[in-house]
Amino acid sequence: MKILVTGATGFIGRHLVHSLAMSEQHELITVSRTVPDKLKESHHHITCDMGDTGCEVFEKTCKHYKPEVIFHLASNAVPNLAGKNPYSMIKDNIISTYKVAESAPEGCRVVLVSSVTVYGDWLFYGNNKSEKYEERQYTQPTSIYGMTKRASESIIEIYTNMKKIDGCSLRLCATIGGGLTHGIVKDFIVKLKSQNRWLEVFGDFPGSTKPFCHVDDAIQAMLLMAKSRTPGKFNVCSDNELSVEGVAYSVMSACDIQKPIRWLGSDSVWKGDNNIIRASNNKIKSIGWNPKYPFAEDAIEAAVKESLCSTK
Repeated sequence: MKILVTGATGFIGRHLVHSLAMSEQHELITVSRTVPDKLKESHHHITCDMGDTGCEVFEKTCKHYKPEVIFHLASNAVPNLAGKNPYSMIKDNIISTYKVAESAPEGCRVVLVSSVTVYGDWLFYGNNKSEKYEERQYTQPTSIYGMTKRASESIIEIYTNMKKIDGCSLRLCATIGGGLTHGIVKDFIVKLKSQNRWLEVFGDFPGSTKPFCHVDDAIQAMLLMAKSRTPGKFNVCSDNELSVEGVAYSVMSACDIQKPIRWLGSDSVWKGDNNIIRASNNKIKSIGWNPKYPFAEDAIEAAVKESLCSTK
């Protein structure tokens, strides 16, 4: 089977490529702005800026290799745009998805990596603190990042309805594991290993509440959806959620380093961040997803230990 992965040198992309490269059943084509560290004989790499509107490299790549499955991970994955031009994120996320949908061979299975941030905060305006977002509910993103992911989902949905591709969207939560490049868990590891006697934390006690997923479980969800051919949108997240305080104590436990927490106040939180995200994973579990790390605490512990091992 010919499989193409965009965003192949990103955090999740590297893990996905490694998993696919372990199988001799696939001819693997990777696309990214930079070249991967290692290439196997059956691994073809194309250097391409998916957000460049004038670049035709991806279209030519699809015509040449005719992939049967495309995992679309290429995007600007850092949601905090403070002091930055959001246009680059719009190009990286929306234009790249249009290119995939337009250039993919007819009937190609396209698995888009989206985000639970598409939901926004609307469910928790009242007293519904224990409810969870389900895929059938509407979306109201509060950030440019969430908006670009929701727009990307719409592109995949439209091209699927037109029978051009066979697409689905996976709404990932905070995804963690060895080789983390950014995010709260990575930030806490760095701060705990620093000389600062405090663990400085953005926001007010107890901080925002969100699910976490280990990257190995996210990869299994992607591979499952590539085989299932089931259309639609699917939440990929842990069974539970943790507050920022809970994440801090989980990381401290895994690092075996204890520091008092110093909260930096609400002004330190980036604009557009979601205070609460609770998402149900029942839909993807119903078609066979069985995560190795079902709880956020388990995913964080494994991710921290993997990250610490990789830096020794």
